[in-house]
Amino acid sequence: MSHYLSYEDMLKICEKINEKFIPDGESFFEKVEELFNIDEPVTFQQFMVTTLKELLSVVDEEIKKIEQSVNIEPSCYKGCAYCCYFPIIVTKAEAKLMIEYINSLPNDEKQEILEHLNHYFKTYHDKILKACSIHFEDDRSFKESYIRKQLPCPFLDTKTNTCKVYEVRPIPCRTYLNYCHPAVCAENDVPKEPFSYEFLYTFYIQALNEVLQELIEEEEFHFEYPNDFITYDYLPNLLSEYLKADS
Repeated sequence: MSHYLSYEDMLKICEKINEKFIPDGESFFEKVEELFNIDEPVTFQQFMVTTLKELLSVVDEEIKKIEQSVNIEPSCYKGCAYCCYFPIIVTKAEAKLMIEYINSLPNDEKQEILEHLNHYFKTYHDKILKACSIHFEDDRSFKESYIRKQLPCPFLDTKTNTCKVYEVRPIPCRTYLNYCHPAVCAENDVPKEPFSYEFLYTFYIQALNEVLQELIEEEEFHFEYPNDFITYDYLPNLLSEYLKADS
């Protein structure tokens, strides 16, 4: 990138995206159909982990298409972790799938992540209680209040500023991107310059919902349907709940 975009540049690009390049979601449902056409025998856990990774990859692909259409590139870089202190709110279904992913890893990788999480919940116990008690549905300034607590994401390795589960990092982490100067993230709690592709979340959750509807009769089905799709919470709260259940 020869120069960084300005906020005014991004406003014009946003208008262009809204007018011409908002996707229709078809690629997500094509992926669902593709997943159910796989003939190889897999366990329920393997299928759900594959589903999570594949649908998240569609999110990345759709973002890349839009970027190419309006000729922009993120200024985000590995080791930049300012947005990793933002509140990450997900459904119970998404949190459960992340746990499924961790459980599907080779034992040494799985244990390393679990040890990291145990350390996280001990280290940040008080901050988690305070930050994750902020009412995100009622408090319009909840993002600013949460960020000021400086509570890192449960999966952030604060020594390297890298993600422990980058392959299945949640939608908020994928859809919040900066195309302006990286300094705006360092200088502001909630900078105005970054662009959010949050409109992709609806397609993603609808596709995930369709997969689980198809699997609802499975004996291994351990999701509470539809409650897991309509119950949202902070990621640390949900992870803590499910880790206790697995221990």
